[in-house]
Amino acid sequence: MKYWFLAVLLVCVGSVSPVHSESGPIGSTYDNVVVYEADKIITMEPGYPEAKYVAVSDGIVLAVAENLEELAAWTDGRRVTVDRQFASQVLMPGFVEPHIHPMQTIMMLPLPFISPEAWDLPGRHYPRVTGEEEYEARLREALAESEEKLFITWGHHRLFHGEMTRQKLDAIASERAVVIWQRSFHEIIANTKALEMLEIGTRDAFEAEFNRPGIDPSHADFETGVIHETALFNGVEKLRPYLFSPEKVKQGLAEMRQMMLENGVTTSADLAFGGFGGIDAEAPLFKSLYDRDDTPSRILAIPVAPVVEGDPNAWLAATSAKYGSDKFFFSDRVKLFADGAFFAQFMQMKPPGYSDGHEGKWITEPDVLEEQAERFWEEGWSLHTHVNGDKGVDVVLGILERLSTREAQDRVLEHLGYSTEAQNRRIGEMQLMVSAQPNYIRILGDAYARYGLGPDRAAQMNRLGSLERKKVPIGLHSDFNMAPIDPLYLAWVASTRITLEGNEKAPEERLSLHKALRAITIEAAQVIGLDDQVGSIASGKKADFVVLDRDPFASGARALNDVQVRGVIFEGRWFAAQ
Repeated sequence: MKYWFLAVLLVCVGSVSPVHSESGPIGSTYDNVVVYEADKIITMEPGYPEAKYVAVSDGIVLAVAENLEELAAWTDGRRVTVDRQFASQVLMPGFVEPHIHPMQTIMMLPLPFISPEAWDLPGRHYPRVTGEEEYEARLREALAESEEKLFITWGHHRLFHGEMTRQKLDAIASERAVVIWQRSFHEIIANTKALEMLEIGTRDAFEAEFNRPGIDPSHADFETGVIHETALFNGVEKLRPYLFSPEKVKQGLAEMRQMMLENGVTTSADLAFGGFGGIDAEAPLFKSLYDRDDTPSRILAIPVAPVVEGDPNAWLAATSAKYGSDKFFFSDRVKLFADGAFFAQFMQMKPPGYSDGHEGKWITEPDVLEEQAERFWEEGWSLHTHVNGDKGVDVVLGILERLSTREAQDRVLEHLGYSTEAQNRRIGEMQLMVSAQPNYIRILGDAYARYGLGPDRAAQMNRLGSLERKKVPIGLHSDFNMAPIDPLYLAWVASTRITLEGNEKAPEERLSLHKALRAITIEAAQVIGLDDQVGSIASGKKADFVVLDRDPFASGARALNDVQVRGVIFEGRWFAAQ
């Protein structure tokens, strides 16, 4: 036994112990090594799935091992600290959130939530609200509590709260300017006072604002005050002064950082970069958060297609040079949009369609979508396509099948709310990947069974078990605020399929526990092209770990929602959750 190993055994009596070797000179690389001890280290690496110790230096993993002596190759002759504060806890790879929208998150967090499910946000709790009377009562309470010149709230859904129109809002708040943000985020409803404040209070002004290239005129209705889908971003632009005050931006950034930390997220991807305010407005804002030394996470910025002007690769080089950093960075990936929002029943459905006969909507018409896909694909970019309904899936699969074969590029389906078994077979055969939004079945499984889809199709929303059986790589995402930024919650939903009313829908479509945990770690990293850097605990990868109070594999799928995050180790540094 080496003298170094004996020294370690003798001095590791505290939670953190410095150990200096006496057996040789300090190494020329990785001079300072920290060895973290845990009750169990779950690596998510199939060849070496568990360990008890992990050695890190300069922000990366040097090695994992079952005992300290096995680490001698990396510790002998170097300055070593053995950190035992996690000796009774469990380490996993830092969680990966493959689809969020930081601008949306910053906008939403300062707003009061009145939604069908309860929300726990930093420093506050919003209870579940159901029924038309309960919604209106809570809305009146929130209005009374607010001094905002333009009151904005998020979370309304007509299947839980009744219909909402400009006229109904006028009756509730005739003297206040009010905007209701629908649960999908893809739709807002404004009362008369709000339309006047936003300078679109006459029919001529309203139609002039939304009669522009790229906007479907049917997506903005003056009579009802409803603005949605292709008209939404123009509506958001009108709301900008009321959403992005310095105080609200500061609050949104701080709370987004805290949500990531509290829920163990160390890597994420922005799947709509530039879409809310343009790259020159968004990039400095994000850098003000991610380039800070005390922000224990990084983000990949994936732009929406329209903001990438000219040669995509020249755009990527210029944008990376201007804004890129170690924790805020870019790659050759782009976000495309097919059909409409799942939470609003705007997704495009094949026959028999919707039970009330309404039609879904296209965010991007299929011919335009195909042009966008071809443009980026031929330049070597990977494609991330928002698609929700089975009619939309047919269109997207057809477009992807017609692209030239390029093995080094990824094709990722985003959300995939409802797909058929035949479509899932095609997805597997085409070797596509899926970044799934599992919260649809949790929030909407019962409501859509009663209205819109019927019991069979509603039960089979989020058909993830089928994809697992076909060996499709899957990531689980929040798309906040479609779901909380809470990967363990997403894994719990995907592996249990328990609805708000306590029903378990289509058990065969549950993810296995192992697959669900892969979908928030290594496979979540894979769908955004970062699995060579993050998503598992392995030599050479980023030293990103989440510290848990228990082993989620031992607890089982139904207890995933009870597992507590104690904090994260980001690039080798500890950050407590609280």
